[in-house]
Amino acid sequence: MARILFLLAESTSSGIHDYAYYRMLEEGHEVVIAAAVKKPTRTVVIFAGGAAGDVDTFEQREGWIIDVDVAFDDVDPATFDACVIPGGPGPEYLRANRKCVEIVRHFVENDKPVTGICHGPNVILEALHQSGIKKKRISANVVLEADVRAAGCIWVHEPGKAATDGNLVTAWRRPDYDVWMRDFITLLRGRGLNGSHHDG
Repeated sequence: MARILFLLAESTSSGIHDYAYYRMLEEGHEVVIAAAVKKPTRTVVIFAGGAAGDVDTFEQREGWIIDVDVAFDDVDPATFDACVIPGGPGPEYLRANRKCVEIVRHFVENDKPVTGICHGPNVILEALHQSGIKKKRISANVVLEADVRAAGCIWVHEPGKAATDGNLVTAWRRPDYDVWMRDFITLLRGRGLNGSHHDG
């Protein structure tokens, strides 16, 4: 099995986190959840247009409280095979966390699988920029188009598909959880990172 590191923040999407977390467990991988501080961390449920349809943009409501396994300062990324950055607004804070970006740089610089969806690619872009890596095909929430281009990467907007470029898998947002995780699992298996249920 692979050791998969999840990067979590207050305001990470409950739905995105849960979908990816349980898909990794279903595959038979070990999942470790990291955040800035090792404490129960609240995620959010995000409603486009608001839960009652009366908001012009998005409404956030309290979501699941996730038990964090380790603080960023105590993460040794060399002990992990891959990294997952669930979306929602949370990664907007993670991209400003120096230690978090250092962790993601380990994965991009060592060609290890790393994936993000929605705002998750924000952290990947920060790591790519700091590492001097350009021209990667990146999908994300449409508000990140300028960030992708500013980082010297290639903006991809193909709803219903994920973008895979080498060790990176990115996707735009809900409802594309299925293609996002499908392509990430394909990448993991292609690297020989089969879950305990798929050995042999």
